[in-house]
Amino acid sequence: MNDRTDLAELRDLFADQPHPTAERLAPARSALLAEARTKRRPVGLRRLSLAGGLVAAMAAGVIAVQTFGSAAPASAAEVLRLAAEAASAAPWPEPRDDQYLHYERIAETSSENGVPNVGPRHVTGEVWESVDGSRPGLLWHKPPKSRPQSPEYKELLTRCPERGAGRPAYADLRKWPTDQEQLRRKLAGHPMTAGKDAAARTWNAVINLLGSPVPPEQQAAIFRIAATLPGIETEELKDATGRSGIAVTRVDDRGPGGAVSRESLIFDKSSYVLLGGQEVVPGHGREVWSLTRPQLTDVLPAWSTSVKRKGCV
Repeated sequence: MNDRTDLAELRDLFADQPHPTAERLAPARSALLAEARTKRRPVGLRRLSLAGGLVAAMAAGVIAVQTFGSAAPASAAEVLRLAAEAASAAPWPEPRDDQYLHYERIAETSSENGVPNVGPRHVTGEVWESVDGSRPGLLWHKPPKSRPQSPEYKELLTRCPERGAGRPAYADLRKWPTDQEQLRRKLAGHPMTAGKDAAARTWNAVINLLGSPVPPEQQAAIFRIAATLPGIETEELKDATGRSGIAVTRVDDRGPGGAVSRESLIFDKSSYVLLGGQEVVPGHGREVWSLTRPQLTDVLPAWSTSVKRKGCV
C-alpha cells in the first residue's frame, strides 16, 4: 500500500474481522492499530499497519509452495471462476445506505532477517463500516486471546473528503460496473492501484478492494477479471485463523527496493468462498489475514458515544 493509506489500512484490516457470523468475504485493510500508529511498516507489506497479518515462516528468502492433489482445480483461473460462482450464489441482504456493515478481520504479521516494525503481531479488529460513508464508522482493536494483556483500542473512523482516491464506500462499489471491459478499466485505472503494467495495477486493485466487504455482484465480476490475468498460480495456504485453503497467487516486484512480492487470495477448498489473503516479501516478512461475512446493523453499539474521533481515513 501507499504511505497515504497506512492509517486507512490499519482500519481496513479491522474491517474484516469475524464478530457477526460466518466466514466469507476476503482481502485489506485495517488492523494493527495501536502499534501501526507508532511504528512504521516497511513498504511492500501493504496490510501490515492495519489490515493484514503475517503468519507462516520463511527461510533465507525461499518460499515453500505446497501443491494440491489431482482432485484440485486444474488452474488458478478455474479457482477464481469457481469463487465468482460462490459469490453470486450466496449474496447477503442488500444493506440500506444508512446502515452499517459489521464484521471482523484477523491479521498476523511476522518478519525475517531482523526487519523492524513488522512483527510478530496478532490483531483482531471488529469493524462497523458506514454503508455510504456518510457517518463515522467504528473500529475496535481487541487483544488476542493468546495475549490478553495487550492494549485495547477503539476509534471512530471518519472519511476525509480530500482522500477521495482511497477505497470507495460500499454504496459506491455497488454502483461499479460488472461488465468485464468496463470493470477492467475501472480497476486498472483507479488511483489506489500501483504497478508498471495494467495486469499489475489490476491485481493490486483486486487485493485492495477484497480486503473489506464488496457487494456480491461486483465481487463475482472482480474474480472473473482476475481469472484472466497472466502470472497467477495456485498453492495451499492457511489464513489467519489457521484454516487451510486453496490460494491464487501472483508475483510482482512491488516489494521494498523492488523485491519480489507474492500476494495471494485464499479460498475455502470446498465452497470457494474467500477466506482471506497473504502477502510475502522474501527477506522482509509475511502477513496473513482473514475476513468474516458482514452483518447489517442500524446503529453503532451504545458504548461508541464515549469513543473519540482521531483523524479520518
